[in-house]
Amino acid sequence: MSRRETDATDPTGQRLPAHERLVADLGLRAYAALSPPGSVLRLFRREAEQACAIAAGLDEVQGRRAVRIRRVAGLEPGGRDWSVYMVLDHLVMVNTAVTALVHALCVSQGHSVEIAPADVTPHLDAGPDRIDALRASVERHAEVIERLGVLNGREPYPHPWFGPLSARQWHALAALHNRIHRVQIQRIARRLD
Repeated sequence: MSRRETDATDPTGQRLPAHERLVADLGLRAYAALSPPGSVLRLFRREAEQACAIAAGLDEVQGRRAVRIRRVAGLEPGGRDWSVYMVLDHLVMVNTAVTALVHALCVSQGHSVEIAPADVTPHLDAGPDRIDALRASVERHAEVIERLGVLNGREPYPHPWFGPLSARQWHALAALHNRIHRVQIQRIARRLD
């Protein structure tokens, strides 16, 4: 598929390219199957803390400044023009939603947790409070994962790109998601210099 061709399943061009989604899907499923939840949690925490450390090293004007970066593998095209604080805002939203979803998949039948793309779109006016908000969302996620243990969910929940994912796969996705956006934050910060 050339750059000018569109993926028939994504007429807006806001999803990952089809070949990248396939590789990401296979990698995610392998990572979730082979890595214990505690190991995944360490990656989840480390990536989020690195993102917070980069953000904390910026002044507020820099943190709020949206800049265009080269697309990071795994990042939707629409995320190329965000500020550091917008990325943190997005991570807070996603981590909070995934935490609720993993908990619901492991302890509830017929849960009512839903995650829609519009629910995780960052606010343009996101500010430095997102640093502490991300740290709090990470601690909440860690508490839930540590309490649940092996993450034996009753049923999968569909991801818009990867299809049905188990609780363990959602947890792994959250860690990899933190990593992708930490790289995004590094690229934004470099453009601010």
